[in-house]
Amino acid sequence: MREPLALFALSADAPPELFTAAAGFKNCVVVPRRKSPILTPSRISSHKRFFTMPMPKSLRFVQRVGSYHYFRKAGCKPVRLPGEEGSPQYLAAYERALAGRNPDRLARVAFMGSFAWAIDQYTASSEFNSKTLGTQRAYAVSLKILRESPIARGLVRDLDRRNVNAHCSEVEQRFGRSRGDHQAMMISIVWDFADRHLAQCKLSDRTNPTRRRRRSYESKPRDAWSPGVCKRFLDGASPELATAFALLLYTGQRRGDVIRMRWSDFDGKFISVVQEKTGESVHVRVHRDLRKMLMSVEHRGDTILTTKRGNAFDKTTLTKAIKKRLREIGEPELVLHGLRKAAGVRLAEAGASVQQVMAVLGHRSPRMALFYCAQANKRQLSDDAMALWERAA
Repeated sequence: MREPLALFALSADAPPELFTAAAGFKNCVVVPRRKSPILTPSRISSHKRFFTMPMPKSLRFVQRVGSYHYFRKAGCKPVRLPGEEGSPQYLAAYERALAGRNPDRLARVAFMGSFAWAIDQYTASSEFNSKTLGTQRAYAVSLKILRESPIARGLVRDLDRRNVNAHCSEVEQRFGRSRGDHQAMMISIVWDFADRHLAQCKLSDRTNPTRRRRRSYESKPRDAWSPGVCKRFLDGASPELATAFALLLYTGQRRGDVIRMRWSDFDGKFISVVQEKTGESVHVRVHRDLRKMLMSVEHRGDTILTTKRGNAFDKTTLTKAIKKRLREIGEPELVLHGLRKAAGVRLAEAGASVQQVMAVLGHRSPRMALFYCAQANKRQLSDDAMALWERAA
């Protein structure tokens, strides 16, 4: 015989202790509603029978496809029922689907002190909104996953390393290891924000649960494209890909900045860019080879880089097109960002200083510019050393 299901109707502004008391029942489901009855934890315990109902023997409109269960009703979009049959998660989704609401689109209850509430406070703060648009968009993707996960329903002060590791492992299985690490970073950011600004979370006696967590993803270095690869890429490339290649290499900018370059940003000598990632304003003197190409390119729209139909490229389309071309020439390990690295290496090899490399690429710190100059110096030192050897022989 299946165990009874405990249902509690609580509003978003209900005191946290009511949620804690409700969670004490086995097979508990908290269902949000506009107004909560006047209840206390003791009253919940004394009226347990009132809040329980037996598990129904059969559910209408449920179709079983292998191990998956779907709610299918005429005139309604099919909804997959999550969890095991008869579980609180399963039955809550069924009740919502029966009422004509998709459970995946329902807002989570974010009561004061919960992690979901802390996320909402962070995204509405000046700390979040002062970040560059590109950073906000990247954070928003991860915060949406975090906001909709079970970890967001608990109190911030109850979050521990075990919860963090379990959540990150689940995200890694769904989206990859880099996303799991990014989730840990977002948890750390929101937790630190709550510690500094949200006294309601009561974190004075707690430590950040992501502290000393080891990254599970080690990024591979993105190699710069060699001159030989660049030549083979251009041989047989479409005019659109050739234009994209020239803009990426000879300006040294990221793909998001290249696809947004407009003809009005080009004055014949310089291309002006406000970088999406850093917000830095960069004025790149146009290389003679790029200028020659731009003078011959047909103006199909406001942006310099367009498809054959005259539409602006987006990031994904451009990345896929370049990746396809790299596979065609037998270089599947290289990536689009390698053209930015190639620009940095070529500038350094030409004798550009660290400050000059930073001015072209728009780096805020000299770390990467120093790396490019060090690589160029190694090549020059190697050349000089071999010349000495040859003369000595």
